[in-house]
Amino acid sequence: MNSTEFQTAGCAAALLATILSAGVAQAQKPQEPWQHLEQPAFKSAYTQALGAKAKTPWLARRDGPAPLPSLQQVAGERFVMNSFCKNHDCADHSAVILYSPEKKLVYGTLYEKGRTTLIGNPPPAVAAELAALWKKEWRSPPN
Repeated sequence: MNSTEFQTAGCAAALLATILSAGVAQAQKPQEPWQHLEQPAFKSAYTQALGAKAKTPWLARRDGPAPLPSLQQVAGERFVMNSFCKNHDCADHSAVILYSPEKKLVYGTLYEKGRTTLIGNPPPAVAAELAALWKKEWRSPPN
């Protein structure tokens, strides 16, 4: 290998190292809460938690009005919280969903025409906090 080839190989190696280290740094950057909700693992856990309600359009699409997802500590665990309601019917149809990216589990509470349903079989401490989170999101006056 002559000196030009050696320099070219060295530059290529340095470029590759830079690309790889940038990729590692990006991979280690924490995800924004909403990014977790775009992952296939969330979609699978959410559909499973919904059970028979997975075919209910407003629940399946989660496309109604919603505040931005946020990170929450609930019963000592970290969750991504997603609240949303049915388009044009928030008073009678709303939900609060908690997703654990580490455990790939979804818990939630659904409110439909005066009836509340828990999904995902949350532990009692999580179920209690879900009720409070729902009330705060959907029945408290705006700040």
